[in-house]
Amino acid sequence: MSLYVGNLHPECTEATLYQKFASLGKILNIHICREVDTGSSLGYGYVNFEENSDAEKALSMMNYDLVKGRAIRLMWTKRNDSKSNMSANLFIKNIDLNIDEKTLYDIFANYGSIVSLKVATDDSGHSRGFGFVQFETEASANEAIGDLSGKLIRGRKMYVSKFIPREKKNDQFRNIYIKNFQNAMKDEDLRELCKKFGTILSSKVMTDKNGESRGFGFVCFEDADSAKKAVQDLNELYLGGRKIYAGRAKKKSERRAEVLENLRRKIKFGPP
Repeated sequence: MSLYVGNLHPECTEATLYQKFASLGKILNIHICREVDTGSSLGYGYVNFEENSDAEKALSMMNYDLVKGRAIRLMWTKRNDSKSNMSANLFIKNIDLNIDEKTLYDIFANYGSIVSLKVATDDSGHSRGFGFVQFETEASANEAIGDLSGKLIRGRKMYVSKFIPREKKNDQFRNIYIKNFQNAMKDEDLRELCKKFGTILSSKVMTDKNGESRGFGFVCFEDADSAKKAVQDLNELYLGGRKIYAGRAKKKSERRAEVLENLRRKIKFGPP
């Protein structure tokens, strides 16, 4: 059974890894991946044990051990196709900045076999306060969410949820943006308009400094299905003689990127 070994020191060799793992059982082969032209280490490699139980011991006993001053990272290279089990993949945020991968591993290891784990870092190697954990089974992931999400760890309330790939996030929105309605509409009118689609957590008509409506607002639903249905039914609906717009509420960074992209296209192709 083969283990992936990451975060290797540039001077770490196959012999170094053999000395590290040989006491656990018979090793069939060790391979460190290298640059074709220079032969320099790419910082990761593979250790192949003859017995699956020995690989399991290595994963449980030596993950994040120091080898030449670096905490090595161990993962299964293939284990029951668990890498494709996205339902067992978790996103963790609001982590104390002093929590490293070894500490995070110890926190989550009680809930089941961990396939991979990563604390996101900046260019200087400092924690960015969030990370990812993938379990072998969804049951383990669900148990970890139930026990750990909202729990205080080193003075911070940690948030744990299922990881949603970037390409799917746009389909998981709960906040919608509605614009071009009459200025007489109030918060309660916006709620009344949307309540048939599902449970509403909040509704807000945006106003200027004089308290006058700016003609747009936001509604937050309890679940994504309700938000999607609201967008489908309300977008381009005529309300009080006006065709309103309804869509996913976007972050400021998304809106800024869209504006820049539109400007780029205008500059490239010219006015219509």
